[in-house]
Amino acid sequence: MSAAGTVRLTIDGIQVEVPKGTGLVEAALAAGIEIPVFCYEPRLGAPVGACRMCLCEITPGPPKPQAACTLQATDGMDVRTALTSAVAAEAQNATLEFILVNHPLDCPVCDKGGECPLQDLTFRYGPGNTRMTFPKRTFDKPIPISPLIALDRERCILCYRCTRFSEQVAEDGQLVAVNRGSQTQIATFEDEPYRAPFTGNVIELCPVGALTSTTYRFEARPWEIQDVPSVCGLCPVGCNVDVTTREGKVKRILSRNHPEVDQGWLCDKGRFAHQHLNADDRLSDPLLRVRRRGFEEISWERALDVAEQLLRGADGRIVTALSGSETVEQAYALAKLLRRGLSSHTAMLPEEVSDALDSFRVPLSAIADADVIAVLGDAPIVERAPIVELWVKQAKRNGARVVTSLDEIGEASDPILIWCGPGGGGGARLAALAESASAKGAFYLPETANARGVCDAWAAAADTEPANPDPIGLLIVSGDEAAANPDVRALAEQAERVLVISMFHGLAGGWADLVLPGTSYLERDGTYVNLEGRLQRLRRAVIPPAPDELVWISRLAERFDVAVSPYPSAVFAEVSPIAFGGIPFGVVGDLAELPPATEGHVPGQSRDMAVSEPSGLRLIRYRPLFSGPAVERTPELQFQRPLAEVEISRHDATDRRIRTGDDVTVSSNGTSVTLRARISDDLRAGVVRVADEHAGDLQPTVELST
Repeated sequence: MSAAGTVRLTIDGIQVEVPKGTGLVEAALAAGIEIPVFCYEPRLGAPVGACRMCLCEITPGPPKPQAACTLQATDGMDVRTALTSAVAAEAQNATLEFILVNHPLDCPVCDKGGECPLQDLTFRYGPGNTRMTFPKRTFDKPIPISPLIALDRERCILCYRCTRFSEQVAEDGQLVAVNRGSQTQIATFEDEPYRAPFTGNVIELCPVGALTSTTYRFEARPWEIQDVPSVCGLCPVGCNVDVTTREGKVKRILSRNHPEVDQGWLCDKGRFAHQHLNADDRLSDPLLRVRRRGFEEISWERALDVAEQLLRGADGRIVTALSGSETVEQAYALAKLLRRGLSSHTAMLPEEVSDALDSFRVPLSAIADADVIAVLGDAPIVERAPIVELWVKQAKRNGARVVTSLDEIGEASDPILIWCGPGGGGGARLAALAESASAKGAFYLPETANARGVCDAWAAAADTEPANPDPIGLLIVSGDEAAANPDVRALAEQAERVLVISMFHGLAGGWADLVLPGTSYLERDGTYVNLEGRLQRLRRAVIPPAPDELVWISRLAERFDVAVSPYPSAVFAEVSPIAFGGIPFGVVGDLAELPPATEGHVPGQSRDMAVSEPSGLRLIRYRPLFSGPAVERTPELQFQRPLAEVEISRHDATDRRIRTGDDVTVSSNGTSVTLRARISDDLRAGVVRVADEHAGDLQPTVELST
């Protein structure tokens, strides 16, 4: 007898007990038996049984072999796979033979060769030779699905993984199957580029070499590469990745499934923007401004001499503008040098991130199981934390209601709050709202990748200093995001001297006095803290062309009698007891665990605090996902840049008789821009959204006219 809530069945003579509702493929794995599949992928929703590779003999049941992926384990079921059933083995061999009838012998040149499920299963289950002597079918190749993805149509086995992802996970609906029967092909509508935030996932989902990456195509073979486990450093989600390297260069980024964080999905920015490492204006040596001659390259020893002179000779206060992309260790080391080696210093943090939400800490995967999700703040989630958007879509498919005000929550027992927008108070305000709503969990979405980690590390180095009205004697700009920030540029105009840490000459060449080469998250060892409050490991995938920031910070600190180690593990050992509970560096593993929620809650406040209603239309400016220094230096991502459009709620569009595609003039205080209208069902009335690069000088309150 099986226990309550479980079923007991036999697979190839092995008894196994699994929870009710377990699919037969998973039940077989619990027995240590693999049922081969091509089309089956549990993350894509209900199975479709398209490839028939999983055929098994099942008793009780029909006399013919059954597709195991479409069945659930039941009590008393007897399953015989190809390992013990001649009928199942013959069926699988026939399935493979049919798949290979027109499949080209591209293995020597196919990028999937050596990593190909079809190749592997053909060796294990397929016939040793072919009975087919007629010419195989051919098509023009490759077909550009987008600047990022190439399609070799004759390799496609019609598993429909790609179209199911487009339809059921990303919900962009752009990748479809056209025609019928043997003429079925994967395509986009009218051959338009596949333009969406998550298109690259279909490359990994494809079980053959039909969909390949244009940036990785013909770049490497599986036996020539190494995969380094790390996390993406381009947004606050911190998706887990494998960084593929060959001969010291990053060749591709693959997802590395963390079921609580990313579920194995990646946005296209995280997957393809690694090409910024090879930008034409990448710096490898320090640059010093020389009057009348622009910049000249100098040695690191002289650069440290100049940096010391700038720090000691600053007439006024020293201000540091941080990017939020620094590792915990870099931020702590820089703070320790500046706060303990110098007397007058002010930090300009990327944003304040409060620990008030720690008592509402749950994994991102909890979003999928919520009854109600309140998305507050009005900025688009997908532009700030794209994988959170996929979790919200999964929740909606599971029956959750998504609302934009706490007043709409009602009596839901399981609400999740998400703040995505300006004015969130670093999460402290959201914590008060979560308390008043009795929320199961709450997420504040920072604008930068490691905002929480940088704030924690900076605070750990010394107490927060009061505001200082003195003139800025020296401005230190840490990282490319800060160097590209217009507010930081404006601050630089007030500073007597400017020291910039940047990967690229183009960001600081016109206004810095000293530029020290920076590194990318792909070139660093250290830790990041994601929007859940989860501490995760970055691992260096390739050696940067310049020394790691910790190395020269350590050498510079010596000149001020401040002890800073050049090794991330040693720096982390110093900061961890202060900020992270003393966890050792080596314990932050490949799949980092989420710290438990803290005890205690913040004082409750009224639900009326959720979002203040503006008079007129309120403009929400947002920084697009496909923007910033890394995207600007990745040519293949330029087609993903935001369109010149204004997003309007259906209610406001109806009132103003505006339709999608209309030219709309957005105006405020004598300033106006003309943009294409797009109507959104997810945007609440009274709010319009425009990407920063198309908003010009528009003010927070705007008017619309056609």
